Amino acid sequence: MVLTEDFTMSRTDEVHRITENVYKTIMEQFNPCLRNFIAMGKNYEKALSSVTFAAKGYFDALVRMGELASESQGSKDLGDVLFQMAEVHRQIQVQLEEMLKCFHNELLSELEKKVELDARYLTSALKKYQIEHKSKGESLEKCQGELKKLRRKSQGSKNPSKYSEKEMQYVETISSKQSELDSFIAEGYKTALSEERRRYCFLVDRQCAVAKNSSAYHGKGKDLLTQKIPVWQQACSDPNKLPDRAMLLAQQMTSGSSTLLSSPLHSSKGNLVISDPIPGAQPLPVPPELAALMGSGLGHQGRLMGPDGMSLVNGTTGVHGDDYWTDGGVSQGRPPTPQNQSQTQSQPQRQVSDVYSNTLPVRRPQPAKNKTTVGETRTLPRSSSMAAGLEKNGRSRVQAIFSHTAGDNSTLLSFTEGDIITLLVPEARDGWHYGENEKNKMRGWFPFSYTRVLPDSDSEKLRVNLHHGKSSSTGNLLEREDMSLPMPDYGLTARLLAQSLTQTRPRPYSMAGFAQPALEDYDGLLSLGPELSRF
Repeated sequence: MVLTEDFTMSRTDEVHRITENVYKTIMEQFNPCLRNFIAMGKNYEKALSSVTFAAKGYFDALVRMGELASESQGSKDLGDVLFQMAEVHRQIQVQLEEMLKCFHNELLSELEKKVELDARYLTSALKKYQIEHKSKGESLEKCQGELKKLRRKSQGSKNPSKYSEKEMQYVETISSKQSELDSFIAEGYKTALSEERRRYCFLVDRQCAVAKNSSAYHGKGKDLLTQKIPVWQQACSDPNKLPDRAMLLAQQMTSGSSTLLSSPLHSSKGNLVISDPIPGAQPLPVPPELAALMGSGLGHQGRLMGPDGMSLVNGTTGVHGDDYWTDGGVSQGRPPTPQNQSQTQSQPQRQVSDVYSNTLPVRRPQPAKNKTTVGETRTLPRSSSMAAGLEKNGRSRVQAIFSHTAGDNSTLLSFTEGDIITLLVPEARDGWHYGENEKNKMRGWFPFSYTRVLPDSDSEKLRVNLHHGKSSSTGNLLEREDMSLPMPDYGLTARLLAQSLTQTRPRPYSMAGFAQPALEDYDGLLSLGPELSRF
């Protein structure tokens, strides 16, 4: 009986100590750790808020890059991709902000409220348990003390039987109080463990809510990125791929020269397409006064033609305009002789870029020619003087339909919409033309597609231009009423030719700033008298 009671007391005391330790552990370890966890959570929330703020600035900059790309000429599609990236990440960022709200409201705030209330609750619960345990323990100890006194009296009495009944009552009372104390300690133990588990369960439950929201955040980001990333990668897979509009414009620019030469002018302002190149200036028609001088091989096409069949524009014979500079104003209007034709065909073909590579023509060195060759290729200087008048007053004019700014490039021409530009070269070069702005008298290269060609009114305008463009050379013979135009055979004697050449004054500069003929060319012409008399 004594051993049983001792074992029972030792077990009860042990469970009681465990129960008290559970409460003390919650108050002294769990709650402080929970407060530290809440503090770290606030730091984490603050850091994520800073990341959110930085992310907004980052994606605002990404949107700005998309705007620049959308305004570019060759990367408009990549601008749309950058906009899509910014929008996708904005949606992901919104989901991150929702996760932060959940983290704050469902975890930190709840734990902070619980830990403040829990400190007072646990202190009260432990105190209540200890008081009740003490009360029950003292009641049990009191009964046990009364039983011991009764047994001592029974042992010293001559009639111990009279104490036996009362002793049995104390034993039953002690047994009842011991059972009651054991039950109380057991319940207290379970309550303490339940309180401990409830707190950990609450922490895990709040963490599950945050994890669920975090899973939604990452899941939405994964879905959005999985759908968009292949499209984005496809857009940037070929850096050398250019938009169709840019390729078309580049093709038009590269084929502009050939188009201008091969296509007559059929466009007007009504049917003008901005992206299409405007055909170049047409060669000037031949007036009646020049038709006889130009010869039968030139007048049938209604154009000024040189010996090699090229259009005479701006005082040069097509792309072979070097003879104009080297022969010093000799006319190109005479039909070629068979020998001259063979020499012309044997000359190497020059590129157009060799003739128009400079803004203003430069006098080229005169090749070595014997007098026989010069005599066969030269004619009267009349048609050259006529061509000088044509090149000054018969130039094609264009009107600007768009504005163009030269910037820091001094070789380019600036103009505004509506300005009139006089063309100073016969044809465009790679989509660029050279001319003079009649408004400010500035010269330079300009994009030909920014202008439209002004149509010529009629042949009278050309005649007026011819009349005012003639110099004081042999071309002024046209002004005399009694002057009869010579026939194509040019049957002039050497004396008349020499006399006309000696009385001829040098012709003035043309609008393009061409150089005056060299004096030695006139000496060469004077020596051609006998040879010309054979015609």
